[in-house]
Formats: sequence, C-alpha cells, structure tokens
Amino acid sequence: MSPDPSRRHRGDRVTVSVVIPVYNAVDHLPECLQSIMDQSIGFENLEIIAVDDGSTDGSSELLDAWAQPRRDRFHVVHQENSGAPGGPRNRGIELAKGDYLFFADPDDFLGIEALERMVAAAERNDSDVVLGKIKGVGRKAPETPFRKSVEGGDVFTTHAIWSLTAHKLFRRSMTEEHGLRFAENVRLAEEQIFVVPAYLKARSISVVADYDCYYLVRREDFPHLTHQTPDPVMFYSNLRNVLKIARDHVAPGPQLESLLNRWLRLEILGRFDARFAKLPDDARNAHVKLAGELLREYFPQTLIDQLAPLFKLHCQLIAQGQSEELTALTMLLANAKPKPKPLNSDTHTAKRKSENQNRFTRPLIAARRRVRKYFDQDGTSIP
Repeated sequence: MSPDPSRRHRGDRVTVSVVIPVYNAVDHLPECLQSIMDQSIGFENLEIIAVDDGSTDGSSELLDAWAQPRRDRFHVVHQENSGAPGGPRNRGIELAKGDYLFFADPDDFLGIEALERMVAAAERNDSDVVLGKIKGVGRKAPETPFRKSVEGGDVFTTHAIWSLTAHKLFRRSMTEEHGLRFAENVRLAEEQIFVVPAYLKARSISVVADYDCYYLVRREDFPHLTHQTPDPVMFYSNLRNVLKIARDHVAPGPQLESLLNRWLRLEILGRFDARFAKLPDDARNAHVKLAGELLREYFPQTLIDQLAPLFKLHCQLIAQGQSEELTALTMLLANAKPKPKPLNSDTHTAKRKSENQNRFTRPLIAARRRVRKYFDQDGTSIP
C-alpha cells in the first residue's frame, strides 16, 4: 500500500505522534523503533516521543543514540522511575504535536502499513478512534473487535470494549477537548480510564481488521504487567472509576449490560481463577471485599443471570463475601482434571508419591465439603 501524496504533510506538521513509555527494554527497543521509522506513511509525517522511565539497563543511552540524527522527529524525555506506564504516556501526550496519537510499548512492533491504514480510516470516516488489528506473538490478543473491518461505527457496533489496551490511534484534539489521561501509579488496566471515555465520546470509531497493525509480543526476559498480581485497593479503585464513566454515559438497559459484561467476565471473575487460591489471606480477603462492593453496586442481576452456572456461583460467593468458599472453589477447579498415572514406578517411589498425593488431596476434600452446599443449590456438577 503506497502512501497517498495528497495526504502527506509538509514542513513541521506532524500526522501521528507515537508515544512509547520505556523501562529497561534495551534488547527489544530497536525492533520497535525500526518498525516505526519504516512506516509506509513516511517518517517525515511522524514523530516519536519516547519517555524513559528511569531505565537502568542502557535503554536511556540507546534512545539518545537513535534520536541524535533525527532530533526534529525523535524526542526523548528522561525521568525518574514512576513504576507504571501511565505517567510516561501522559508526559508524551503533553509534548505531542501530531493530529493523532498512537501508543506503542517498547517490546512490541508495528506492521509496516499500520499507521497509513489507520490514518486513512480515520480521515475517511471522521473517526476519533481507530482500532488496528492486534496480532499476538506467543501470547493472546483480542479477537472479537477484529473479526471484520468497520467504517465509522461506535463502541457497540465495533465491539471495541473487548480491546481496552492503549495500542490504538486517537485523534489528539478529541483527547485534549475532554482532558483524557491515563491512570498513574496503577500497574494493571491503567489504560481503561483513557480508552473507555475515548470510545464513548468519539464521533465515530473505525476498525482496520484486514491487516496486522500491531504485534503484541510475549518476551520471556521482559516482565509484562498483565502477568503480575495487582494491588487490590488500587485495582478496584481504578475499575470503579471506569465503571462510573460507563454508567454515566450509557442508560440502563441492554447496551449498558453489553459493556458491563466485559468487566464482569474479565476484571471481576478474572481475578478468581487458580491464582486466587495462592494469594496471602489478607490479599484474598481484600479481593473478595472490594470485588463484592463493585458487583453489588454496578452489575445488575439480569446480567449475572446470563452467566453459566459456575460463574453465577462465583458471583454469589463474591457478593456474600465468602472468601474461604471461593478459595476452596478455585482450588477444586484448578485440580479438576485428573493427572495421568506414572508407569513403571518402584515401590519406594510409589509410596512417596502416595504420601504426597494424600497431603495434597486432604485440603481438596475439605474444600469439596465446604462448597458442596453451593453446588447443590443450583444443580452444578461438583468437579
């Protein structure tokens, strides 16, 4: 796809400001930066704003070296570590000059035609937000919004609510008009306080689903915040703010429930998987208490009734504050699949494994007894 000369900007005008929060990503930054410089829209139409969040691995020096010959289009900001990407992204927004903003992470990279296709979709449809197809590399990526391209839809017709990461194109004038900023000092879902109101306030939203625009990469040597356990107080406080925005903008009914369904399944129930039972007691109790408050305040029973029986049981236990029962349930579900028996084990090994199994199964038996009454109430088969 070759650039349209009529859409190329001359002089100091910038079409897209690409904002990158950087922390200790020296091994992966070159691939990310090169993918931006190689964009088919032309690097003369872009600017990179890289905010170094107190890196200690050489990322700071690497950024300076890349920016040196391109100082008119490559800007580096150095700051003390803030602990999360929200602050660096906000700093990038304040410095940006582009008609559009795009947010990239330093361990990911873009498809060569990504920004050209997304800008074209925005200008064809007067779209304030454009979702470009996200391709997972060694990790999951959202699929629902990218099943088909959409020209000028909204948050409902695009199913955009199922993709709330920052890796999208936003019209900068819209973000400035509404004062949109990322949550700071929040290490998970900090994008939602920016992305959700952008979806709700956008004149239109477009989707580029026929081209892999953004490659979301799993790096074994690079810690992803999505794999870390969030602080319950900060996580649910941030989530409450996002839920309030949705409820303030959308009237009660099927449309609001279609949005709430996403947070119920991913942010609420998603906290109560196999990892929950491994948390310290105080962390488990905090998750149950804070999730229960949100569940009772924001999620109508009509929405919960649409869930499968096992998820409805989770909601019942969360709403009732049954931390021990939830722990027991997550233990049961995590160990519901039978393990294959080893072959040709000697007597000593078999005895040792039997003793280990007994130590392991005793708490599961206790857990089964603890939650049996809840399974019996709704007819769900106990694992």
